[in-house]
Amino acid sequence: MADDFDVLRRHFVAVATATYEDPAWEDLPGVHDEVAVLRDWLCAEHLLERRFEVRWPELASEPSEDDVRGRLKHLARDRLWTDADAAVLYITGHGVEADSTHYLVLRGTERAMLATTALRTSDLIAWLADTPIQHLLVIIDACYAGQVAHDALRLSRQVRRNWLILPSVTRNEKAVTGALTSAIARFLEALREPEGRRYGEGPYLDVASFVQDVQHYLGPGQSLLPLYGGQLAGPHVCLPNPHHQRSAALDVSAARHELALPRQELETHWSPRSRGVASGDEAGWLFSGRRALMRKLITAATGKPQVTMVSGGAGSGKSAVLARLATLSDRQFAAEYAEEIAAVPNDLRPPLDAVDVAVLATGKVHTQVLKQVCDALRVPAPDGGSSIPTVDQRLASFHAWLSIQTAPVTIIIDALDEAADPVVLVREVLAFLEPEPSTPKVRLLIGVRSLPTLDRISRHVGSSISDMPLADLTEFLLNAERISADEAPWWDQRDVVAYARSILRYTEGSPYAAADATAVADVGDAVGARAGRSFLVARIAASSLASRRMVTAADDPSWLNALEDGLLGVFRDDLHSSITDPAGRRRAIILMRAVAFAFGAGLPWRGLWPLLAGAVDEDGGHYGDSDIVELLNSRLGAYLVTDRDNSTTVYRLFHDSLRSTLRDRWRELLRPSGLSPAQTIQTEMQVSAPADPGAPC
Repeated sequence: MADDFDVLRRHFVAVATATYEDPAWEDLPGVHDEVAVLRDWLCAEHLLERRFEVRWPELASEPSEDDVRGRLKHLARDRLWTDADAAVLYITGHGVEADSTHYLVLRGTERAMLATTALRTSDLIAWLADTPIQHLLVIIDACYAGQVAHDALRLSRQVRRNWLILPSVTRNEKAVTGALTSAIARFLEALREPEGRRYGEGPYLDVASFVQDVQHYLGPGQSLLPLYGGQLAGPHVCLPNPHHQRSAALDVSAARHELALPRQELETHWSPRSRGVASGDEAGWLFSGRRALMRKLITAATGKPQVTMVSGGAGSGKSAVLARLATLSDRQFAAEYAEEIAAVPNDLRPPLDAVDVAVLATGKVHTQVLKQVCDALRVPAPDGGSSIPTVDQRLASFHAWLSIQTAPVTIIIDALDEAADPVVLVREVLAFLEPEPSTPKVRLLIGVRSLPTLDRISRHVGSSISDMPLADLTEFLLNAERISADEAPWWDQRDVVAYARSILRYTEGSPYAAADATAVADVGDAVGARAGRSFLVARIAASSLASRRMVTAADDPSWLNALEDGLLGVFRDDLHSSITDPAGRRRAIILMRAVAFAFGAGLPWRGLWPLLAGAVDEDGGHYGDSDIVELLNSRLGAYLVTDRDNSTTVYRLFHDSLRSTLRDRWRELLRPSGLSPAQTIQTEMQVSAPADPGAPC
């Protein structure tokens, strides 16, 4: 289920009774505090557009039966709630079972006259069922509330798919009054803590997670059983998440989401919006540089249908330009950032809708990639009954769909080398996307890591096709036009220098923001010159310098030496300058290693990340939510991208090269610069060794 529910109004209604006229029921002084717990969560100002409004507050303070009926019975007749509304109805107080049904005890209820002085709880559900409201949460915290489940089955209208009705239930049906609300309060208290981020950063909480953890806080013998027929899993619009953050990727259409530029990089560093442009800097620097390459890709995405392959070494920026192409062509992005896009030269802006679908192949098998392409283009599913369509069936459907299109289709497949089996993807899917080579209709752009030219030539000598490097094999099998992003004429070292300077200048909190322009230029030049043909190395080095308190001199060997070791060196330097405690560094690296072993969209936090970290730790360490919070709040949190996969928040490394470094060379990251391997082992033993209980404090 998608996170972006279309809801116009949100209502919070509490029906709460604390005092009773009939002495058969004792007063419940804590009821109003219980209402406040729910109200403070659902109606909090910081929820913004997800905030609920209190309706009919008089119902939360000893209402009569007439009060409740007068407000809720005619919701449908008076059309007060529509299918564009969402509502939470919270019912608390005494309850009683009689005549095989459940009654809500109100202030004036008399035990001897339940039918005329109490409120039949199933009537409330029936009144709601008569409305067209689609998003509903009903919490019933009263004795014998489990009977409501039986009553609901007798209603003429079924519980709707997006309804969540939660009666408190016990083995003997006599709930402890207030226990459910108390459990929800404890859940919300834990949710508000920093560790509450484990529930994700989506706008709404997952129903299954909410029910499971509220159940954890209920007392012995009590249970929480949602009414059958309603929503049992997935995000629910009536469960707003206080930890919600906008997606790390920019808001673009789903077909291009996987290659959308990172939001933080765009909004932090795109200078014209709020800061003006420093002297000598280029407006909209994020889209400056790589001019020749960008123009070439725009031509490939809009020109004659063919296969174009963008190759280059790790960190050479091939994925960045493909992401720029996909993002700038998106209508949703163009509408939100019209002013900034206007500053981009016309020849560097692709036409809107130039890219039809963009796929990140990382960790995916060939069938997943093909299905994603077809789904994004809305290709009709093959008529294969209940069985999963084969590759041939999907290709046949794609070809039939393509035959009736009046214009070519543009597809980007990035990170081909990171697919589960790249060769199978090329041979069995990409090679057959174009059904009629004589009248082509597919513009296919592929991003793939490659070896430098001299290495490719040496490997080709005496080798067969099957021994070719992946990029060369792809070029051969698909008859692709090759663009080597890290070679002339597409490479310009000045682009790396400009990139480093801009990170230093425009990163929030950077000491270089107010520094002398010459100092910024000198440090940027030093980074750009030593980063080689790697924007990745330049990014880590410049970002690390920008995160420090003081300007670092351009000739300071403490960081210049790190650049000599490439990615490993700048990563290690950033790690040691960010986390001074050796044990803390090791915990951070183990947690990041866990992410490195997760493919696909990323690693979910709740219930998985801590366990996987313990599994990859050779010393069998234990990791908790607080360790993950510490990592995410540190400088190293910038190495992780937060995204959502089917409404589940996931975390992944921002570049695949970090994956191999963390998996295979993590011990070298922990070694301070200049230590020998033997000294490294000794350092690690000191970090991981348990404390001597007999040692003096």
